[in-house]
Amino acid sequence: MDTWSLVFRHKKVKAIPKRIVESRKGSYLLKVAGYSLYKGIGAGSCISSPVFTIGGYNWIIDYYPDGHMTGAEHVVVFIIMPISNVKDLAVKFDFTVLAHDGKASSNNEHPTKIVTNIHDHPKYYLKKETLEASKFLKGDSFRIRFTIEIIKEGPLEKTVHYTREVTASNLSLVSLLETGEGADVSFIVGEDIIHAHKYILAARSPVFKAQFFGPMEGKKNGSIEVKDMEASIFDAMLHFIYSDSDSESLPEFDEVEGNRPATVALAQHLLVAADMYGLERLKRVCEKKLYEFLVVDNLATTLALAVQHYCSDLKDACMNFVKAPDVLGAVVLTEEFEHMITIYPTFFKELRQLKPSS
Repeated sequence: MDTWSLVFRHKKVKAIPKRIVESRKGSYLLKVAGYSLYKGIGAGSCISSPVFTIGGYNWIIDYYPDGHMTGAEHVVVFIIMPISNVKDLAVKFDFTVLAHDGKASSNNEHPTKIVTNIHDHPKYYLKKETLEASKFLKGDSFRIRFTIEIIKEGPLEKTVHYTREVTASNLSLVSLLETGEGADVSFIVGEDIIHAHKYILAARSPVFKAQFFGPMEGKKNGSIEVKDMEASIFDAMLHFIYSDSDSESLPEFDEVEGNRPATVALAQHLLVAADMYGLERLKRVCEKKLYEFLVVDNLATTLALAVQHYCSDLKDACMNFVKAPDVLGAVVLTEEFEHMITIYPTFFKELRQLKPSS
């Protein structure tokens, strides 16, 4: 599941005679989604983030839901430099728990750490009782921002530094989709006709690329009919293609915010469309949204969808959820369960192989 994000910025501070102090600083946002699902995995068991880079060095976050050694009253988080010959490196670490509105908690409990031996892995503790009673745990998830600052001295190279900020990219092709300007292909989706641009679609989707520029290209004339898909879903998929947004959300999800059934239905349909056209990032966005809204009533359909469209992370999340006490009995009583067993006949066999949830 894509629960990790990285923000990096680089700056140089004022020079001292014949030497320069260089500060490289970056932040890593860890979002723990499904907090309750990981409780009970046992002390010493951890979940690791992907490797990320700040200041030219690789890092990993290890999250221990039930503590590092013994006792399960604390959540423990380590910051680790996985493989490095670096020994003497001054690094400053900051740790902040964030509320869902982006506001930070008090840092009094988690003071700044400065280390010179990078292999003395900084670790932070969160008391479960305090976390679970706080505003920071919401929707079974919480967020931690880690700030890593590396300070190095080196030869004086420049006394004047370039300070102009490079603005974020404002690339967006959505206006071309909305106006139809320069469109060279049309799709018939139900009763709607949607105009688009072959090269933009082909650049983002291997399926569109094969459709427009593969061996069958010369046999395609006129409009292309899209079957078994609603026009609103196809249009939402095209907006994702044209916007190339880095956001984990989509405007369509914002429109149905707070409406669980509508959000789940939209994510399910978009996941099918993303799989059909080879849009892996959109597929991951939909998987994450389905995981966040996973409950007993929609578990059977979500698990069936994950199996049918080869979403291994979502499938694993569903299986971990269903093995919790009393969940399986409730799922069996839902109307969707019989359909799920038809699509996923080895469900009970795989369930028996799982370690029972505590």
